[in-house]
Amino acid sequence: SCPCYIVLHLHSMCGRAAYSTASFSSAASALRCSDSSPPSAAAASTNKDDVASSSASSSDTTINNVNMSPGTSAKIFIYNHTFNSVCSTPMVWGLLPNNGTPQSPHLLPSDDKFTPSPHYIMFNARSETVDAKKSFHSLLRDGQSCIFAVDGYYEWTKSLSPIDKKKQPYFVKSSSSDTLLLAGLWSRVKTGRRNNNNQEETISTFTILTTEAHPALAWLHPRQPCLLNGSTVAREWLQSPSRALVDKIRSLSSGQQQQQNDIKNEDPWECYPVTKKMNDEKYHGNDCTVAVKSKGRKLESYFTTSPSPGKRKKIEVKEDYSESTSQQDFEEKNVVTKCSQKDESNASLLTETMNNEWSCHVCTFLHTKSKSQFLACEMCGSQRECTQDIA
Repeated sequence: SCPCYIVLHLHSMCGRAAYSTASFSSAASALRCSDSSPPSAAAASTNKDDVASSSASSSDTTINNVNMSPGTSAKIFIYNHTFNSVCSTPMVWGLLPNNGTPQSPHLLPSDDKFTPSPHYIMFNARSETVDAKKSFHSLLRDGQSCIFAVDGYYEWTKSLSPIDKKKQPYFVKSSSSDTLLLAGLWSRVKTGRRNNNNQEETISTFTILTTEAHPALAWLHPRQPCLLNGSTVAREWLQSPSRALVDKIRSLSSGQQQQQNDIKNEDPWECYPVTKKMNDEKYHGNDCTVAVKSKGRKLESYFTTSPSPGKRKKIEVKEDYSESTSQQDFEEKNVVTKCSQKDESNASLLTETMNNEWSCHVCTFLHTKSKSQFLACEMCGSQRECTQDIA
């Protein structure tokens, strides 16, 4: 069984994403968006009737935000039924379903006292129950669906290392495309304030739908965003969102439909560890999405104890032992069991290759030196395959 991983932000998933002009422009082209200009306006509006319009503000939507988190702004794709076309509008990540009040107004990112805390409450929503929750039901019913186009998103695993206890971030992206189209819902509410022209101020916010993780990502986190595979289903989601369509998208995203139809395709996801500087929400270095060699330490990945260098006992393969020797005694003597229980030949193969470097076939973590003796991946716990050994 896979180990339990703890992710930032109250065990929710997808609390960070890499958002760029490239992903926005690619999505705008695929969706035939009528407004394909790069993001440049804040997620605030004083025009009550025009959803796509927004007033300029002192804080512009950030372009090329490689470490975007709830409370920050991005241009989101929606469908304008008045003009029958896809358009984009600035929104803040993290849904605010209700109007603010003069006593407790919603603040805009451009406000000096703005805090992202309220936006962490609903920055994603479970697709399985989206039509049963009061905050989301009316949005789905009223067709307030949206798409968030990103380069990829981040997840964290809890480190079990006694030396470095920082959580290990991973970057998840498509294995076949440079852009992920994430399904979401959006809301536009009053902030509770009025502008200089005495007009009611509004704020547009959105949330990302999530579903069960695809088998390729289940080791990292049990949940993932609902991915829109292709422009056809993406435009359908914008134009005619429904409970049935949510189920279809959820099934496609998690790989359930492929499993039911016994379809064997390559994993649609690419996932790799990135710098732990990403643990800081304010970090925006050029290396945010660059793969690194992870240095975790998971006790369950050890097939035997690891004594200090110079004191490590010679490990032998015991091919035959008497019936009086219990399985527990056999394990306590640190004798390596067979790599596979199918035949005895694997035991000798393990002896020859146990000191070779090997890379995990799931998370690509490279095991070197003393770690080359592990029979399971130190990072994700996947079983070692002898064919992965590096000569």
